[in-house]
Amino acid sequence: MGKEIQNNEIESRYLIDKEGYFSPEQKERTGKKSREMANNVIEILRGQKNRPKTMHYFDELLSYGGKRIDEIISFRNSGGKVVGTTCVMVPMEIIGALGAKGVRICSGYYECVHPSNELLGDAGLCPLVKSTLGAKMVSANPLMDVLDLLVAPATCDGKMKLAEMMEDWVPVVMLNVPRVKTGDTTSKLWLEEIKYLIRKLESLTGERLRKKYLLREIRKWNAANRAWNDLMGFRLAKKPLISGRDAMIIAQASEIDDIDRWTVKVNELNQNLKQMDDSGVYAGEENAARVMLAGSPMIFPNFKIPTVIEESGGIIVFDELCSANRILNNPVIVDETNTSEIIRALAERYFFPCTCPCFSPNDERITRLKDAIKNYNVEGVVFHTLRGCHLNNLEGTKIELVLRDLEIPMLKLESEYDEGDVEQVRTRVEAFVEMIKARRKVKRKKKKK
Repeated sequence: MGKEIQNNEIESRYLIDKEGYFSPEQKERTGKKSREMANNVIEILRGQKNRPKTMHYFDELLSYGGKRIDEIISFRNSGGKVVGTTCVMVPMEIIGALGAKGVRICSGYYECVHPSNELLGDAGLCPLVKSTLGAKMVSANPLMDVLDLLVAPATCDGKMKLAEMMEDWVPVVMLNVPRVKTGDTTSKLWLEEIKYLIRKLESLTGERLRKKYLLREIRKWNAANRAWNDLMGFRLAKKPLISGRDAMIIAQASEIDDIDRWTVKVNELNQNLKQMDDSGVYAGEENAARVMLAGSPMIFPNFKIPTVIEESGGIIVFDELCSANRILNNPVIVDETNTSEIIRALAERYFFPCTCPCFSPNDERITRLKDAIKNYNVEGVVFHTLRGCHLNNLEGTKIELVLRDLEIPMLKLESEYDEGDVEQVRTRVEAFVEMIKARRKVKRKKKKK
């Protein structure tokens, strides 16, 4: 067994719950409200038109207190190590190759925001950060209570400080993410960070990283990438066969599920979607507006924005989110020569294709958006930022200017996790969708002439 870092070795700087700080009633209420929120969202998802029954597997994975949590707890009780992550830039292949299980711990629960608000007193802080922290503060996320280590790339300021605060409960490995991709030392710096992560994981597990196990995990995740790309093909169609919300559910499930089993289930779903296509059965309403969703991450069950879009006559055919398509967008290309080159290939896969707004320049994001607009026949973009997500707010302005040149309309939204603004959002989205459909009619008339 590897050396375990005890929590009491870390000086408590922030938030370890003092006795009586949070009442048992508050903890119970947070758990109850979070369960209700997840159940309500799943009920809405299951009410979608022509939704494949195979989606129930992914619903269960993300449900509050689902069976997967029991599996992970059992794994840890039998001596396994559980590694939490806060970002898609953490190589899951390395975690798996060392015998540990990786799980993303970002929270989408509104009720978990309250404990953080009480302590931090910052109404303008990112709700994703507050919800994730609050979930740990009142033990509302069982996965957080079984972590042996948390790996946190220092991307935005909020997540960097979140990781620092989480050190009061669990050992944290913070990865220094080079922000400027064009520098001469950028690639070297990131590679050294990945090597540092490997050393920390080896210390945790008591294992050495071996080439055959690393290649095994790369093959697993590459197979998952292929299954995901096949799924994306069903969103390319003139009449998409799966909703954007369901695609988001599937992608997020990959970050907590056994990846082999996840791949099998996605391939089963793809077969079902093929049968639907052959039968002329499609997702969404007839002539739905083809929308791209971009901006801040949307973690289940915070599906307010995509739900409003797809209930207002639109269908999300593509997303540019680190909580969905970007999770599985790029396979690892390796030349099976030696372990160091494989590690380099992994480091490059998790860095250079990443379009996080923390990077500058971030031309890859613009290129990806342009390609997706063309390939997926996107008619309009909804760019959503969580309140306090300054990086995406700034990036959204740049993207809007690019889209103007392409004559693609963009709706910029800013919201919190709560439902207080949902009707205001709905009004704006409905008007946006109607405008897209009106533009479509004008284009058709021009073509006829």
